[in-house]
This record gives sequence, structure tokens and C-alpha cells, in this order.
Amino acid sequence: MEDSKVQKMGRPEIEIDMQLAIFCRLKPSLADCAAFFKCSEDTITNKIKEQTGQTFSVFRDTHLVYTRFNLTRKAIEKAESGDNQMLMFALKNLCGWRDKQPEEVDKVLVQNNIKQAANFDIEERIQQLRESTDKEYLK
Repeated sequence: MEDSKVQKMGRPEIEIDMQLAIFCRLKPSLADCAAFFKCSEDTITNKIKEQTGQTFSVFRDTHLVYTRFNLTRKAIEKAESGDNQMLMFALKNLCGWRDKQPEEVDKVLVQNNIKQAANFDIEERIQQLRESTDKEYLK
């Protein structure tokens, strides 16, 4: 046999360079990638390590950034076109806006002593307030 025509033994090498990077924009699991490329999970992790020096999760997150940017861009477009629900979502998630938190509501309730009072205490207090207002009107 000629030396130039020596056949390699074993499985043929799998090409997963750009296809894997594009596929990782969908945030697949390692098992999903292996099933998609019809190879083992070790093959995927070894190829990524060999070509980029990264782990699978770092590689996937690196390529997921394009998806996040596209989703953010789409959310902003919808908010600007008049979708009020998307506007609220964008303000809360992109701009840090928030609804009044329950602990802030509790602070107000504690200041009014409503949270700590039982039902009969509340009824008694209402009666006292009515009597004091009636007395002021009679003056």
C-alpha cells in the first residue's frame, strides 16, 4: 500500500464548529447537542475544549448572548409600538422599575397598627373614632 492512501481507522471526525455555535443560541443541554450531532456528550465537550479551551456551559452561554440581545431588541420594539404589557415588562426588567413591594405595604400597616390589631380591636377603634367625631360636630 502507498503511504499517502492510508485510511484512518475508527469513526469519521464530526464537524461541529459553526453549527454548534448557532445551535447553542437555543440554550440546548449537552445531551441535546449530542443527540443533534449524533455523537456522544464526550465528543461535544472534547471538541469545544480542543477548539476554544472553554467548557460546554461557558461556550453555550457565550453564544446565547445573541439570543438575549435579539429578545431584548424585540421587547423594546413591542413596547415602543404601544404594547403596554411589554412596556411594563421592559421598564421593570430593563430599567429596574418595580411595583410597591409587600414589605413596604406592611410598614404602612404597622404604622397604622392595623396589622397587629384583632378584629374586635378594630371594631372598637372604629366606634371610638365615630364617637369622637360626633362630639366634635356637636360643639
